[in-house]
Amino acid sequence: MRGMVAVVAGLLLGGCVSAFPEEALRAVNRGLTLEELRRDPAAYVNERVLLGGEILATRPRVGETEIEVLSRRLRGGDTPERSDRSDGRFLVRTPEFLDPAIYAEGRRITVVGRVTGGEQRAIGELPYQYPVIAADRIRLWPRDFVDAGPLYPPYPWPYYDWPYTRYGPPYRYRAVPPYWPYWW
Repeated sequence: MRGMVAVVAGLLLGGCVSAFPEEALRAVNRGLTLEELRRDPAAYVNERVLLGGEILATRPRVGETEIEVLSRRLRGGDTPERSDRSDGRFLVRTPEFLDPAIYAEGRRITVVGRVTGGEQRAIGELPYQYPVIAADRIRLWPRDFVDAGPLYPPYPWPYYDWPYTRYGPPYRYRAVPPYWPYWW
């Protein structure tokens, strides 16, 4: 009985485990929001943060790679949620080369890093204040699998394939007529 309780407790607690080791998250200020960072990034320089979202662009440069991220709220396990809500955008910079084909638009990432300040850029014709994060650790989440369903849509009516039930293969029911897809 005690073993079963331990297994269930482990499974329940395992769903909330972060993607990063505990020592990487020890000094992170989880109370600091992106909205506060955007308002005054200079006030939070050298503050450690945990942010995540969806990649908008990855730009390799000499000596660093810059990732523009659309912020999303973090769920359990520090995974960015899939939603239409966002607190804004932020920039992530790392000295490593990150391939834009892998860190592609639409992929989700979570970043642990230090705030290094802010940068004014334009989105369209409007000025926008980006907080800049120097990444200590980056977690690139797997691509989402979208199940498109069966290759062909099913017929709206069942079709009983009577000649083949007696003399042909052992089918009792076929969902597709023998002349399909050339029924037109």
